[in-house]
Amino acid sequence: MTEVELNALFNISPERIKNVYATNSTKSADEIRRIVKIFNIAREQKETSKGLSVRSLAAFRTILVSNN
Repeated sequence: MTEVELNALFNISPERIKNVYATNSTKSADEIRRIVKIFNIAREQKETSKGLSVRSLAAFRTILVSNN
């Protein structure tokens, strides 16, 4: 998801003049925390999937070498 899609999903509109998100209420602050949490989860999943693909490739190469 992009930042624009998340803003639309959580109904948050950034302040264009100050270039910051308005956190006047606890509701908007909680929504921003949720967005940050989603980005952190996405980053962790990306790192995990890279690690798994490297392991899979190493196992595949081991199988190819052992069969020959």
